[in-house]
Amino acid sequence: MPSPAVVSAELADAALKCPALSHARRLAEWVGPGKELTSSGVPKPAAAVEACRVLGISLPKARLRSALDVDELMRTWLVALAAGFVVSDGRRARATATLDGAKMTGPAFILNAWVRAAAGVFGLPGDPCAGCLIVLHELSAASQPLSMDELAGAIAAADPGSDADEACPDCGDVHDLDLFAMDGPDEEDDLEHAMGIVAKLADFGAATTSTGASGLTPAGRARLTPLGSMLASAVFEGCAPPRDADAKSLISVLSELPPPVAMIMAKPWLGARSADAAVRELLTFAESASGSQRLAALAVAETIEPNSVIAWREWASRPGFGAYARQWLADHGNPVAVNPQDESWLIVDGLSIMLDSLGDDVPPFLLAAALQQELGADMAEAMAALRACGHPAADDIAARLGGPNLVPVERATRKKGRAADAVCELKISLRNVSEPEVWRRVVVPEDITLGELNYVILEAMGWDGGHLHMFRTRLGEYGTPGMELGYADEFRVRLADVLPRRGSKLLHSYDFGDDWEHDIRLEHRRPGAPGDALPSCIAGEGACPPDDCGGPWGYDRLKEVVANPDDEDHVDMLDWLGLDEPGQFDPAAFSLDEVNSRLRQLNTELTGG
Repeated sequence: MPSPAVVSAELADAALKCPALSHARRLAEWVGPGKELTSSGVPKPAAAVEACRVLGISLPKARLRSALDVDELMRTWLVALAAGFVVSDGRRARATATLDGAKMTGPAFILNAWVRAAAGVFGLPGDPCAGCLIVLHELSAASQPLSMDELAGAIAAADPGSDADEACPDCGDVHDLDLFAMDGPDEEDDLEHAMGIVAKLADFGAATTSTGASGLTPAGRARLTPLGSMLASAVFEGCAPPRDADAKSLISVLSELPPPVAMIMAKPWLGARSADAAVRELLTFAESASGSQRLAALAVAETIEPNSVIAWREWASRPGFGAYARQWLADHGNPVAVNPQDESWLIVDGLSIMLDSLGDDVPPFLLAAALQQELGADMAEAMAALRACGHPAADDIAARLGGPNLVPVERATRKKGRAADAVCELKISLRNVSEPEVWRRVVVPEDITLGELNYVILEAMGWDGGHLHMFRTRLGEYGTPGMELGYADEFRVRLADVLPRRGSKLLHSYDFGDDWEHDIRLEHRRPGAPGDALPSCIAGEGACPPDDCGGPWGYDRLKEVVANPDDEDHVDMLDWLGLDEPGQFDPAAFSLDEVNSRLRQLNTELTGG
């Protein structure tokens, strides 16, 4: 806030005359010694009508339900509160005649009030709007007026993600503000955001604009006024961590800000030290930090280039946390000895940071999905890589995924060549797929576990595997997404436990993006015989749909596209399937020999022979 010793009467006069503050002052004069408020903390409807008349605001309806329905009145009301022209206890509001002994019309009061109210446009203090602050920063750093397109480009460049459904709480418009979204930027929304904040700055006298006959346009240009420069200084210098702060103090501030704004606030601190020194401080703190503070410290360090290689190389020789340095060096084209465990270590560290932020509410299936997706392996391989990486949180994450022992505990009990005590004939039918239907009839040992049965289903149907799955049984849900009964548990539950009698059913779900569901029905049980080839398939119909084709609906669409050479997606679909011509695709194709060849190989793996 500006000190009274250096207050400019000229600036104070400009602040008092700006539309936002002059309207707020008129509203405060109307409030006077007091007005009663609703439970929402706004003037009652009859009083709101009177306030609109005083301010020259047109009412949207003849009868006003609530002051909240009049946007212009509410904006002025909030400015009056932020500026300190009006104070409220929630039930009654009154105008402020003095503040800290300064007259309401004095320069010190006016400029302090103006800065507080104008900063509120950016969500300060509290929840800053990243796009709005980027616009302020660009205007403050520019030596000439900037166009709305240039400002929109700055927002887009700082925010490669987007979420068109999130509204800026201060501008009132829907902006591209989700800095962690994965979708592409929306140029039109960025332009709307830039124009909206420039209009707000102009309302506070902080910016001047060149407009056309119809008002501000994308080609219109804006520059900050002296008031705007004072605001930028108050925001970016007054809120930035001190240059001599330690890394912990720096990150405690930056971790609460959106990434683009955090980098703006970090500039004074970074400018006070060499690139290598800054990286050393940040990595030293990051190694001992956790959660969002660790991420923020790494994010700032990773932006310091190109003169920070020495510091990164110092850290690259260290085990564990040094994986971040080795990754940075590799990403920037610097030769570095790669540790084969680094990928798993970094993934575990990321999962650990997620758990620090979300606590015990993270379901096991979410951890499993993240681990499997990042490592591109099945769960057994992913878990083995996790345990071997040496991260101190690996055992905790393994336990959350289903217990410390993820080895299929029952596989070794079935010796190769030993006849099963009893065998079960199962019909596996794929739901919501027709013309033709897709089903398999398989024979399996009665003592097969659900974990083993999952592999039988995948091979019998023809799925590639690599996706999460779940069994829904009369005893509960088993599998990687189970909240209580996880990956390890399905290797402890036998088929006879969940299909006790002829006609019993269970449901097997595969790939929770495509949502393939298999109905499993026990059709027959008989004594085992020495010549049984288990597991085996004795009948079936229909080709298995391709993995990742979009589920039953996507498969229907795929069949239509392949069968229609005139469809605009026909060639692309054939390319995706790896086919040269549509005749190579046959939804009715089924080979009993091919299925049993896969099942024989599976039997070898299950028995260890």
